[in-house]
Parts: sequence; C-alpha cells; structure tokens
Amino acid sequence: MRNSNNIGAFSVKKYIHKTWDGIFDFFTQYGGNLINVQTKTDPGLADADIANVKETTAAYGQLNQAIDETEKLLAALRVLRIQLLTQQTMDPVHVPIIQSLTARLAAIEGKRGGLLWQEDRLTDRIFRSPRCTQEDYEMLGLNYQPTPKPDPAKSVGRIYPTFTGGNVTVHWTLPRGLSDSRVSRSINHETPVVLYQGSENHLTDTHPVAHQAQVWAYTLEPLLHGQLYGKPITEKIIVGTDIAIEEEKI
Repeated sequence: MRNSNNIGAFSVKKYIHKTWDGIFDFFTQYGGNLINVQTKTDPGLADADIANVKETTAAYGQLNQAIDETEKLLAALRVLRIQLLTQQTMDPVHVPIIQSLTARLAAIEGKRGGLLWQEDRLTDRIFRSPRCTQEDYEMLGLNYQPTPKPDPAKSVGRIYPTFTGGNVTVHWTLPRGLSDSRVSRSINHETPVVLYQGSENHLTDTHPVAHQAQVWAYTLEPLLHGQLYGKPITEKIIVGTDIAIEEEKI
C-alpha cells in the first residue's frame, strides 16, 4: 500500500492507462489486496466484485507468461528447422515440449475479462459512495471525476447505413455517457419500423431489397432508462438491386 502522505497526486486512471504492464502491477500490488484495505468508512464493495478483479488479474499475468513461453517455443522451433536442414548426422531431433504452454492457456480459458471495466466500476462506486470521506479517497488513490451525466441538448449520435448489394449494414455511435439506443427504418417515407433497441452498436437489415431503387431512412434515437434522451438523427441511402447491378458493371 502506498503511503497516504504522497498519494494525493496519484491517479488510478492515469496509472492504469499509462502501460498495459501497469494494469497487472497495480492490481497485484494494490488492487489485489483491496479487500483487506481498511478505510475509515465502508465503501460498500462486494466480495464477489473483488474476487472477479483478482481472477482477471491472475489470468492477465498467466497470459503474459504464456506469451513469453510462446516466444521461446517459436525460437526453439526455428532452431529445430535448422537442425532438420543442416544436421550432419541422422540422429533424431527433439521437438519442444508444449504441455506447459497448453496447460497455462487452459487455465485462462473461461476467466472473466474486462479488467479495466471492472476497475472502473469499483473505483466509481467508491467515489460516488456518500459514506466515503476525502481521506478515504486519498488513501485509495481516487483522484478522478466520474463520467458526467450527458447533456440532452448535446446528446446526438451518428448512424452509418451502408448498402452492400445484398443487405444493409448499419453502425452507430452514441454520445458519451449513453449506452442504449433504438434504431428504426422507413422505406420511401412510409411508417418507420423499429429494427433494434438495446446496447449494441450495429445490425444487419435483411429486409428484401426491391429491384427498383428505393429510399431507406435509418433513424437513431439515444435512450436513457428506455426513454428518448437528446435528439434523433436520420441518415438516408438509396437501396435496390438495379443499383448493385450497375455498380458491378462499373
């Protein structure tokens, strides 16, 4: 644990994002013992959340070791290749053993991912806890502001429909702080049909494509708690099999 006298300038987010090795270093030396940290007030962290962070941290360390082991294996295989080509005798050559690497990778299989996301959830929960004091924040190294609530006046996303000749693929982005949206489509200005609502950011529209060109309009609505938040945005494209045929000729 770092000394509280010099931790005021320490920023979890900057340290974590500074280097990938910093992630492992931080959670091993600090976060790995977070469950035993004695704050003046109870920040309300669940044991399961701490266990998940530890599990992911351990898997990250094992993966780094597996990468090192894989690089050594590749080097040994290159040596083996030279032996097979240039050896002056017919003595058998020995293939590098890979059981250790296989076992290490098998140990990682099924482990929870999202280490940065998990860390963000925990630190954000501590920061927002009304029970925690400034002294607690400083001891835990929390020196950042949580994601601000999005401004409805500025909550405008972007939507990008593309006709590929068979289907229409649609991607979209949302304003910072929002994760849910609703996407609808209308053909030749007819009544819009909702195609998707949720937290994804892409879809494939498999509605049958007419031979003659049509105007397909896609509308993105940012949502907060299931309700429209901000301004919808619409993008229109021309869709039709005759367009695809012309493009193929070109």
